[in-house]
Amino acid sequence: MWIAPVGTVALWVAVVAALAACAGLYLGDRLGRPELIRGGRLAFAILLASVALAVGLLETGLIRNNFALSYVAEHSSLQTPLLYRIGALWGGARGSLLLWLFVLCAYGGFILAHPPREARTLLPTALSIMAAVSAFFAFLVAGPALPFATLAHAPADGAGLNRLLRDAAFLVHPVVLYLGYVGFTVPFAFGMAGLIKGETGDQWIRVTQRWALTAWALLSVGILVGANWSYHVLGWGGYWSFDPVENVALLPWLTGTAFIHSAMVQERRGMLKVWNAALVAGTYILTLFGTFLTRSGVATESQHTFSSSPVGGYLLAAVGMATALAVYLIGSRLELLADDRRYESLVSKEGAFLLNNVVFLSISLTVLVGTLVPILSPYFGQEVSIGTPYFERVTAPLFTVVLLLAGIGPLLAWRRAGWREFVRHLLVPLCAAAVFAFVLAAAGVHPLSATIGLACAFFAGVAVLFDFGLGVAARLQMENTGVLTAAYRLVARNPRRYGGYAVHLAIAIIACGVVASHAFQQQAEFPLRVGQTAEVGGYDFTYEGVGTTLGAGIQTSYARVTVTRRGQFVANMLPAAFVGTDAATASAPTFLPAIAPGFYRDLYIVLEGYDQGGATAALNVIINPLVDWIWAGGVLLVAGSVFSLWPRRAMLAAPRSHRIFALWSELEYDYRMGKTPEPEYLALRAQYAAEAERALGAERAEDAARRSVAALESRIAARVAEIARLGSGEPALAVAAAPAGEGERG
Repeated sequence: MWIAPVGTVALWVAVVAALAACAGLYLGDRLGRPELIRGGRLAFAILLASVALAVGLLETGLIRNNFALSYVAEHSSLQTPLLYRIGALWGGARGSLLLWLFVLCAYGGFILAHPPREARTLLPTALSIMAAVSAFFAFLVAGPALPFATLAHAPADGAGLNRLLRDAAFLVHPVVLYLGYVGFTVPFAFGMAGLIKGETGDQWIRVTQRWALTAWALLSVGILVGANWSYHVLGWGGYWSFDPVENVALLPWLTGTAFIHSAMVQERRGMLKVWNAALVAGTYILTLFGTFLTRSGVATESQHTFSSSPVGGYLLAAVGMATALAVYLIGSRLELLADDRRYESLVSKEGAFLLNNVVFLSISLTVLVGTLVPILSPYFGQEVSIGTPYFERVTAPLFTVVLLLAGIGPLLAWRRAGWREFVRHLLVPLCAAAVFAFVLAAAGVHPLSATIGLACAFFAGVAVLFDFGLGVAARLQMENTGVLTAAYRLVARNPRRYGGYAVHLAIAIIACGVVASHAFQQQAEFPLRVGQTAEVGGYDFTYEGVGTTLGAGIQTSYARVTVTRRGQFVANMLPAAFVGTDAATASAPTFLPAIAPGFYRDLYIVLEGYDQGGATAALNVIINPLVDWIWAGGVLLVAGSVFSLWPRRAMLAAPRSHRIFALWSELEYDYRMGKTPEPEYLALRAQYAAEAERALGAERAEDAARRSVAALESRIAARVAEIARLGSGEPALAVAAAPAGEGERG
């Protein structure tokens, strides 16, 4: 039983190391003491090593079924397969907090090993903030959580994992979700470091934007995998119910999306600085709030939440402290956060991004209020329940605006877009969407809300593709090349822009799947005797009987159902019911649906029960249109995000003149794509030329100064070397090597 004491010591070492790293890095940077910074970096390395040791020890206990550890006894069993014993680390509140701490420390270790060149002056302060957060979570794990608590008498077997957790998605969803959730700590740390040091310009926004996009992409994957898990495991035919724990994953995704867009405006135009500071802080605070909600036990109606634990109060206090810190720093730096420029026109990308912020913040507040009211209402003497219909009715119009902005934004130019040019470009996707809506109405598609939603998604997709086509045409004007070559060079030139376009297109595809699966779903429940057939949505479902298997500690009963359409075979489907043999799964059967996916629809069958011998079975049949579009859109979203993150570090650390030339290049494209009228184009081109000339002059002066300093340093180094040789008894050589008269000047 050496695992428990060694693991506990490792966690308390992590607490001390985190505090030492925080103090050393912050004070070393504040006082200009490099030795303190080096000590802080060493302490952070010790923190990472000690947390990694603790994770390894708890995993060892789970793999070896060491039931003397209470966590192992609660979340593993002799019948639990090895992969799920490994995954049991994040199957409970205490282990998941340890994983959270490890991910946080791993991010810090990565930054230590690969410091961002564009924000080196912020690095010690940012790492000290991450160390402070690590100290808090290390204390939670070492103190209240107690993952290495032991039992006085070890049981012969453990309770095992809940049956719903014994799914491949369980091995992916929580880990990726934590990577995204915890990843938002990095932009928060650099954002607050910029405010602390008064550096609110380009440095912090460039590094936080990249990290925020990484965290956002991981959180997107986590949400999509979780939705797919819910769809193919829970047997209710859906994938999102605005459950409180689903909501707290959605909230930082919404504000993170707003920040990623808003940060582009600050990077290019020096605007929306207050918005960005508030969004990066708010996103991190929402991740803390989500951690509190899932681990405090207050969201009792959620099927995702962990049981009540003593860490809830600490997490709520952390939410309050992080909020107070952010409000104080932003409030005290308002002058430094003043925009460098004013809006020249609301008909511009800047205007669209500002509206985008307002809409995403509105959705976030709506979801947050709907999540909190049922939790807080009992404290005011009356319980209030808010279900899925409220969220759908209130957020649907706002998400419709998001789709419209996803199509309008790419059609706008930076700074000022000509009304005539904008309307001319807008007419193409607008007319396409109108024709599409007319076709849907003529085909008898209803309700009207579904037609509007699908038409808006179609508009967004067409607008993105149309703007890409304009870009290719502009490239063809500038180069004598083929269409495919022009398209390749256009995308390779600006991966962040066209990766973002892929994400916009993915959102449109996902929206089609969401609208269709909600509006056009067909469902029927019925009992069937062996050999009997029922018809749903043009498909015939024939019940063939029940089979049973036993393996890996689980008894599986499944109904055999044959599906045909107009006499043609479609699929054999096996909806199942599981009963486990360990304590966690033996109490009641778990029903696992059978799904026959398709491009246009999914066939979804749930076995709700059967009589003795399986002569009659109760089936729930659901036909879900376009559900697979959600998962296909998710793949495109991830691909677009990865492409947006394609390394362009030379541009990240580029001098000001490079960024001016990049904006100038965007102007040329906007002009050739017909977004910017000629008078505006000529005025802006002259302005960029003047700015580029000033920036190049300043950079030449700085370069000359650096060369002068380098030459001086070289001469000093040579003199030091000569003096050293003189002191070592080599005067003849030193004098011979020195130029005439050098000795007198020395």
